[in-house]
Order: sequence, then structure tokens, then C-alpha cells
Amino acid sequence: MSGPAGNDEHQPLSRVGRKRNQRIDAILRVAAKVVAEHGYHHTSLEMVAEQVDLTKASLYHYFDSKDALLSACFEAVAQRTIDRLSAVADAAPTPLDALRDLVAEQLKILVLDDPDMARLFLQHQDWPPSMREEQRHWRKLHDDVFVSVVEAGVASGQLWPRDPRVALHCMHGAINYVPIWFRSRSKREDVRLLNLITESILDIFRPSPERH
Repeated sequence: MSGPAGNDEHQPLSRVGRKRNQRIDAILRVAAKVVAEHGYHHTSLEMVAEQVDLTKASLYHYFDSKDALLSACFEAVAQRTIDRLSAVADAAPTPLDALRDLVAEQLKILVLDDPDMARLFLQHQDWPPSMREEQRHWRKLHDDVFVSVVEAGVASGQLWPRDPRVALHCMHGAINYVPIWFRSRSKREDVRLLNLITESILDIFRPSPERH
């Protein structure tokens, strides 16, 4: 995958390196917004360059094609999300707590923290085959975080989905639909509503009286 030249992650970045990374992050966020609004086929490097106040030639110093730019967008949002979710799951004391925290964190990312970047995976686009393959790759790594928690919960008896695979599909469907209807109000109301959504989704995995 072609893209910006990497830095050794173990070496401290210079001021120039930090500024470059900040510019790349700004480019990726603008690109995600542009493609979400206009679609893959109607997005051009010129459109992105204009919104980040660069010439197309200057943008080529960072990304040599539209596909390279969008591939970097996929990787950035996916890896950032996976890292956050993995940290949440690792910190939870039980599988039930982990699943609750995972759902809450995913909702927070989708509707509050990173909505434009998240739309790359939520919104249907007529992606070329190479882009679809990348999406599938990152989706699997993302979904594996939830799968491992649910499997541990079922094994421990804390989670009782009627069918784990169907429950996971229902969970992701419910989570991914929230950005369509959610409207942020006050911080207090947002927290209340997101907690309510989280607990409602967890009901898919809780024991019900009729199953005992």
C-alpha cells in the first residue's frame, strides 16, 4: 500500500516530524469527510487539497494517488479504533464488563469522537475491489475484539445469547445504525442516552427468564 514515508515508531519525532504527522492527520480527516459527502468516484485529490489549503502537487508529497490516500484513511481509523477497543477489553474484570465497555466505547467513537472517519466503514460506497478487500481485512480485526469477549462470556456463563454469531450481527447492526438517528444535545443527555443504548444492546446477550 503506497502512502507517506513512515517513521520509526520507537524514535522520538522531531518538530518537523510532528508537524508532518499533524498535517497527514488533517489530510486524512478531510479526505474521509469529502469521500463520505461525494462518494468514491466523485472524490478527487484536488478536492481534498483545496480543503486543506494545499496544491495538488503538494498533496502528492504525502500521497501519490487517491487510492493511497483512502487506504491510509482506512488504516488510520481502523487501527485507532482497534487499539482503543482492545485497551478497553483488556482492562475489564469480566467478559460482561468488557462487552459493556466495548459497546459504549464503539458508540462514543461513532457519534462523538470520530464520526467522519467512522463513516468510511459505515456508509455504503461503490469501492473498487482493492478498497473492499482492505475494508474486509480491517473489519475482521475489529470484529475479532468483540468475538473473543463474547466467546469468553459464553464459556464462563456470563453471556447467554440465543446464538453467538447471530447476536454479534444484531449487535453490530444496532451499533452502526445509531449514527443515523442520534443527535447530540447536552453532554449529560448524550451520556444518558448512550448508556441506555449500551444496556439495550447488552440485553441481546443476557439470560432471559424464559431460557431458565
